[in-house]
Amino acid sequence: MPYQKARFIVGTGRCGSTILSKMMNLHPDVAVLSEFMVSMDIVNRLGQREISGADFADLLDCGVKAGAGEYKRIVNHLRTPEIMYMGGPDNLPETAEGYKDGVFPEILLIPLSQLFDDPEPVFHELIAVAKRLPTQLLTDQYRFIFEWLCEKAGKLIWIERSGGSIFCVDPLLELFPEAQFLYLYRDPLDVALSMQQHNHFRVMTFEMLDLQTDDGIRWADLDESDLNNRRPMSERLASVMRHPVPLEPFLENVRDTSLAGLAAVDKLTEEQYRALSFERIMASPKESLIDIAEFFGLTANVEWLDRAAALLNPAQLAKKIEDPALRALADEYCGEVMRRLRALDKHTM
Repeated sequence: MPYQKARFIVGTGRCGSTILSKMMNLHPDVAVLSEFMVSMDIVNRLGQREISGADFADLLDCGVKAGAGEYKRIVNHLRTPEIMYMGGPDNLPETAEGYKDGVFPEILLIPLSQLFDDPEPVFHELIAVAKRLPTQLLTDQYRFIFEWLCEKAGKLIWIERSGGSIFCVDPLLELFPEAQFLYLYRDPLDVALSMQQHNHFRVMTFEMLDLQTDDGIRWADLDESDLNNRRPMSERLASVMRHPVPLEPFLENVRDTSLAGLAAVDKLTEEQYRALSFERIMASPKESLIDIAEFFGLTANVEWLDRAAALLNPAQLAKKIEDPALRALADEYCGEVMRRLRALDKHTM
């Protein structure tokens, strides 16, 4: 069965790709699979191999067994802004009855809720369809499901966009060797500061660094009485959520993922790869969208350009952070990244 060319938007976390995916999703032909790859079993989602339909369905609906399980138990409290299910995390019920391991599937919370007004039946149908697929290469399982979702959404072309996916270019190329990649990048300091303010990034880093709150609470001290969606959250979890996390580990995150991603995209042909800054999207949204459309082989009609550009909030306009101390810290950790980004030439929009 012939499949369409794979298209991906990649970048670090907090690079601005969420708003770009919403802009692209307004295109009459495009279904953006937003955060799809990071909503799955993060241990086994990549790596070319033969896999049965039942096992593939387990990747899509992985419960808490594979990566970030404890965070899935507190989605109400993390208040992740990317969650669109039921209108956002503030509206989620305290229990996820009927779902594996008692947690809401991330595929339901984010990608399906951005594509469909009634995502629950689509999720259940998606899992049923996946289970019926024959044993075949992982790439063929993905291609079938992506095109199934595209058709279900009434669109013609799918584009997958996941935060932090710049780190996965090489394994994505193994699965989709013909794929096109739009690399969205942003001022590393701006990215790190955004990560520092984002509950999910901050809590994950709190755990990774084994920090403790002023009252001596570590992540490892939390138990089932804390790691749940009941409101209000426990005082111990609230203490963790309030605790500040230094900027340095977020700068390290930006540095490591960016350098790995730049090394991967450097090997791609001009037909496969373009780079675009978030700052340019904010400054020249319609021109940026026209360039993206040309790269991905889309028609850039005026109605789409107007509707997509209107999504941008002028209050969020990317601005140069001039604080000398912060700039010095960013240069210490991300100087090489910034030099590499400035050197992007023939691939830059």
